Amino acid sequence: MKKSLFPRLALMAVVVALVSACSQKKQEYTDVIPANAHTVVSINLKSLADKAGLNDKENKEVQEKLTNALKSGMNAATFQQMEMIMKDPKKSGIDVSEPLYIFTTETFPTTIVAKVSSEDDLHALLETLEKEKVCQPLANGDGFQFTQMGNQVLIAYTPSVLMLTNYSGTTQLEKIKENIPALLKQTNENSIVSTTIFKKMQKMGGDISTMFSPASLLGPYANMIKASDMPYNIDLKDMKMLGSLSFDKGKVSMKYESFTENPELQALFDKQKKATCPIENTFLKYFPKSTLMYLSMGINGEEFYNMLLENEQFQKNFSIAKANEVKELFGSFNGDISAGLINVTMNSAPTFMMYADVKNGNALETIYKNKQSLGLKRGEDIMQLSKDEYVYKTKGMNIFFGIKDKQMYATNDELLYKNVGKAADKSIKDAPYASDMKGKTIFVAINAEAILDLPVVKMVAGFGGQEVKTYIELANKVSYLSMSSEGEISEIDLCLKDKDVNALKQIVDFAKQFAGM
Repeated sequence: MKKSLFPRLALMAVVVALVSACSQKKQEYTDVIPANAHTVVSINLKSLADKAGLNDKENKEVQEKLTNALKSGMNAATFQQMEMIMKDPKKSGIDVSEPLYIFTTETFPTTIVAKVSSEDDLHALLETLEKEKVCQPLANGDGFQFTQMGNQVLIAYTPSVLMLTNYSGTTQLEKIKENIPALLKQTNENSIVSTTIFKKMQKMGGDISTMFSPASLLGPYANMIKASDMPYNIDLKDMKMLGSLSFDKGKVSMKYESFTENPELQALFDKQKKATCPIENTFLKYFPKSTLMYLSMGINGEEFYNMLLENEQFQKNFSIAKANEVKELFGSFNGDISAGLINVTMNSAPTFMMYADVKNGNALETIYKNKQSLGLKRGEDIMQLSKDEYVYKTKGMNIFFGIKDKQMYATNDELLYKNVGKAADKSIKDAPYASDMKGKTIFVAINAEAILDLPVVKMVAGFGGQEVKTYIELANKVSYLSMSSEGEISEIDLCLKDKDVNALKQIVDFAKQFAGM
């Protein structure tokens, strides 16, 4: 009986030990990021490398050139290890398939955080760098090993996390060493990982994602802004920004949105959304396809006016005597407002055109009747041309404006004025960005192709040197730049002419061409 009992007890002990080991939660490398970090950046190195085409056959020659350049300045053993890492980055001991994080707090300087896949490989790499006099000998800290690179970077690591912290001076270095153990002991629950804003940043995706506090970036200026006549009494410390940068086929996209847990500030954001509405593309047909810059937005004039009434600056400058007139002016807008920069020449002011959906022409008539109270300067005047048609005359130019078929218009070009309400032969409906406007509340497009086709731009390019020629060649790869908002998210897109190749690869290929590689 005793003979058979011991093996069973031993087996039970092994099982208990294995279960205990499995139940212990290993610290995730992101758990070291403090919950009070005011800036966090996530970089997906693997995604960027793949999209840049660094592993493509065509880049093998470039890699060989870089490898040969390293070989000339290293001893054989060091070169062998560096060559191995260049062929397989995982041999560095860093898990390059996981995102790299950069964070900053008010008390802890800028730090890069990476996941360690092999402590032995990382140790070997650092020892190699030590032999090459790149860093100092490895030393032991409280629960971590560390070395220094020059007098600016502390490299600390454990079996799961690598931290590279920028420092200035011996005092700050020692303070960082004292604080690192506390970061290493953080759990998921008390790190940035458990916060709502970090989770929201992760969901945004992107090759590069970020969250930051405008107040922290502005530093002492944040208090100055708060003390000034800031609209709606916004405290920047209550607001954060989220953003992501993505490289796709033929397009570079940056999305961003504001974030707050302050109920009053969130209520203001909600009111701003109520003051806008989706663009209906009412006026696309009136703007030529060659329009240099186009802006369109959907607006609810009454809600916009109500929001203005809560603006402290507006209240201070608002005349009660003009209340009904101002309310009628804003309240008349209901739907799309679109404006376009049509042409730019050396001889005259830039040509523009504007249209807006309005309920009636009462507001313009009121402005005309009360023109004496507008503070017009010498040489300025507003004249009525016919019913619902006016012109604002100045020494430099005339601006024609009025109402036609419940559509307000304004332009400084007499030919455009005479053709108000007539569709262009080739309009923005045929522009490459026309389909991108659907569902947006604000949309701005800058037509790079049309700008480069301007005689004035061609003249500058002709007189410019090689540097200007390079810039023009790069700009020629761009179709248009757009900025838009939909709901809580705003977006900036740089759209290239080549829609089949990833934008990052196109940028890398141009850089290689520029560098002669």
